[in-house]
Amino acid sequence: MSLPDSAILDLTRLREAFGDDDAGIIELLELALGTGTKHVARLRAALGEGDVAMVAKAAHGIKGSASNIGAGHVTRISAEIEDRARNARLDGVPELTLELEGAYEALRTSVHEFRAEAL
Repeated sequence: MSLPDSAILDLTRLREAFGDDDAGIIELLELALGTGTKHVARLRAALGEGDVAMVAKAAHGIKGSASNIGAGHVTRISAEIEDRARNARLDGVPELTLELEGAYEALRTSVHEFRAEAL
């Protein structure tokens, strides 16, 4: 089985935790994608309201969820958004949010490809 691009999805930690339980890994990945979708919606709403505290909170949630599953690109972008918001700066955050959504789409594709090969 080919592994996903590790810049998008690094399965190293999940393999250590789950071993060869691909079904368990897939379940966790899909749960994280669902959680991420909710956090991105909160991020967008907070950004629309100019609420830096809520932008930071949503980005922090995304960063944690993405980090737990090895989604490096999503983790890096959300960390940058969180850092800017924590410093009361939203400049560039709309563009970063678009980049984040693209990173999530790449992650979703990787998860679906992994699922198709594993099951």
